Amino acid sequence: PKISCNLLGIDALDMTGNAQLEISHDLYKIRTDQSGEPIVDQQKDKVVPKTSMRESKDKELEGDEMYCGSCYGASSGCCNSCDEVKEAYEARGWMVIDLKEIEQCVKEGAVVDNELVAGEGCLVKGKVDVPKVAGNLHISPGHSFDFHGEQFHDNSAFDGNSLNLSHRINRLSYGDSFPGQKNPLDETDKTLTDDEPLGMHEYFVKIVPTTYKKASGEAISSNQYSVTEYFRPGEATPSGTLLPGVYFFYDMSPIKVEVTETRKPFLGFIVQLCAIIGGIFTVMGMIDASVYHGGKVIRKKLQLGKAD
Repeated sequence: PKISCNLLGIDALDMTGNAQLEISHDLYKIRTDQSGEPIVDQQKDKVVPKTSMRESKDKELEGDEMYCGSCYGASSGCCNSCDEVKEAYEARGWMVIDLKEIEQCVKEGAVVDNELVAGEGCLVKGKVDVPKVAGNLHISPGHSFDFHGEQFHDNSAFDGNSLNLSHRINRLSYGDSFPGQKNPLDETDKTLTDDEPLGMHEYFVKIVPTTYKKASGEAISSNQYSVTEYFRPGEATPSGTLLPGVYFFYDMSPIKVEVTETRKPFLGFIVQLCAIIGGIFTVMGMIDASVYHGGKVIRKKLQLGKAD
């Protein structure tokens, strides 16, 4: 609730080497105020297809045949778009550090604003598809990018910003919901003060595959999980060995749970109902007999007292 959406990056990594950086598909980032109420309507980030160098040059020639953008030392040719500059840098084995210094990226709006918006928070909502292997999903200030198969993180979000990693987990589940499902992290609230140190808020999740079979015969394949928490204090390091944020480390359990929903047959219901009614009559009969015989004894004693 204390970090604006423009600063947050969402990534997923797993042990097979699969990396999903800056996830936007089926995932929403909604601007909120400090109380968690949305400021604007929900909007999904638009993924703009990458323009090839040839397509970009063709479009540029249609608009201005004389324009020749600089490649900033990476190539002697023309780079007329932000993607072309990136491609030229990648071809030389160079890394683009700051997009603000590249004219084409500024014109295309490709520069990410790393300034903290005061009084704003961010609600992350949606789903992420991950393979059934160990991995992690993390939400952290700054944005990740891929360079020659290696993942890097832009730590400029930590420069000049006083960040507070307070967070609330409204709901976190792995798979579809089913009756009786319990998610330990639901409604988890971590409220921190501004003077508390940054660090990695780690949640280690053990996922147990679960099949819920309804009485109708329908089966729901889902998961349950248990969780332990740990906090590692520390500032962001240039090597990326420590990156403050909220991390969900998940691993699959080797066992599977099967829950079966059953209903008693109608005949069994009738038998139970008869047993209950019979029990009531029996108890009422005992009470009636006790009251009757007790009253009879009392009357006899009263009669004997009068006779004496």
